[in-house]
Amino acid sequence: MSQTTQNDQLSFDTVIIGGGAAGLCTAIRLAQKSQTHKKDIRICVLEKGAQVGAHIISGCILNPEGLDQLLPNWRQMDTPIKTKVVKDRFYWMTKKHAYRLPVPPPMRNQDGYIVSLSKVCVWLGQIAESLGVSIFPGYSAHKALFGKDGEVIGIETGEMGRLKNGDKGPQYQPGVPIYCKQLILAEGCKGSLTENLINHFELRKNCQIQNYAIGLKEVWTAKNKYYQEGLSIHSTGWPLDHKTYGGGFIYHYEGKIALGLVIGLDYQPPNIDPHGELQKLKTHPFISRQLDGEQCIAYGARALNEGGYQAIPQLVFPGGLIVGCAAGFLNVAQLKGTHNAMKSGIIAADAVFNHLQSPISSTRCTNYQHTIEQSSMYRELKKVRNIRPGFYRGRLAGFMNAAFETVTFGLSPWTLRLENDAKKLRPIADYPPRHYPKPDGKRYFSKTDSVRLTGTNHTEDQPCHLVIKDPKRVIPINYAIYGGPEQFYCPANVYEYIKTNQKVVLQINGQNCIHCKTCAIKDPGDNIEWLLPQGGEGPRYSET
Repeated sequence: MSQTTQNDQLSFDTVIIGGGAAGLCTAIRLAQKSQTHKKDIRICVLEKGAQVGAHIISGCILNPEGLDQLLPNWRQMDTPIKTKVVKDRFYWMTKKHAYRLPVPPPMRNQDGYIVSLSKVCVWLGQIAESLGVSIFPGYSAHKALFGKDGEVIGIETGEMGRLKNGDKGPQYQPGVPIYCKQLILAEGCKGSLTENLINHFELRKNCQIQNYAIGLKEVWTAKNKYYQEGLSIHSTGWPLDHKTYGGGFIYHYEGKIALGLVIGLDYQPPNIDPHGELQKLKTHPFISRQLDGEQCIAYGARALNEGGYQAIPQLVFPGGLIVGCAAGFLNVAQLKGTHNAMKSGIIAADAVFNHLQSPISSTRCTNYQHTIEQSSMYRELKKVRNIRPGFYRGRLAGFMNAAFETVTFGLSPWTLRLENDAKKLRPIADYPPRHYPKPDGKRYFSKTDSVRLTGTNHTEDQPCHLVIKDPKRVIPINYAIYGGPEQFYCPANVYEYIKTNQKVVLQINGQNCIHCKTCAIKDPGDNIEWLLPQGGEGPRYSET
């Protein structure tokens, strides 16, 4: 970071937190507007990953609507977007059979592309830099800075080099203040600074509680006879029970297969292990044959917002705004959110550009909120608002409700209430043990095996970024009542219950963390606080 102003302060017109699809599209659009109107707008993107794309994971079938708005000639450019969906399939799975069903209209992808979103973000980052955007990977936004009237005036990056005992180490570096006129939060689902500012400004005061899911993904080589370029498969049913919301996906692209599973975090059995369920999915004959003779080359997991329309918080606050999955623009019926993340970034850039040129002195970019609420994206989310909560009553009732909401275009005069995911957990005594495939390191993997494929890394001699708020609750509540659900829902073996001195204790392997954020959502007592580790640490995704 070398750009400074008077008084040696690092300052920009706009600081964007997060180098994902929403943040980079915001930066590109704002830079385009700046060049078109010959305005000198200084734009900065802070990305906590070691490089752009390192923390990005998605299915991903990309609806190109957002890209068409941002870069109308992108199809003539050298892009990582190469495989168009040519065939959609939808299956109801039992333990041994896969029954093909008509593809639900919202899940048809005739205009979509199968991509690695990580690679797409690398490409978008290069375009942003070519337009003069300053991108600083390896820096996390630790806290907001406030002005005299309570407005946000910037952020401070996280410090580095602090030792595990809290002392400053020999390589200690303090956080750097960065000032701005508008702060744009594009951190994705459950972003740390975003959640802090949502709470600080009470931005959820007029919306419902957010719902979440965890998505897990493996990428495999694909050379056998079952590979079909451009094939998109979605499934429901096995290995999940009829009360647990979720489903699988299989995408064939660029000589690879993306295999994944999404599970709603409102599930009841505390011993559901999402990583184990993904391994179990691969035992199905329909899935297994597609992987015969192939090699797994990548793995990742991430929480995602599923609450939709009724869970969108107020998007504007004094000194900034929220875009993309940080706000919760995923369309759960389409199983897509990237296109809306991109479109929200474009709308934000236009609003911020006009705000910066306005002679009216105000810290609130109110036009962004208004434009979002008048947008096709907002109408799209309103139409499907009742689909996700409809599955609270089970899979069959959920599909019946989804069919009704689809054929009536979401015109129901009611809006279903969302419920707290963590409070859905039931005591472990109500459920038998669950069994998953034995790891063999080739087809079925332990969590430790899978974590190795993420490239994740954290300096061990630093304060743990996973904090138990009240340690006294862990054994009598989490372990005794719920069987220690964190050891199951974590997809990276971060949480382990071990015996030491004849006592059971919770061991936290923070260095394994792949930043999925599930533990900050599903803990039954909201007893885990996910803090930002040093910038540049965590997973190093490239194929996801």
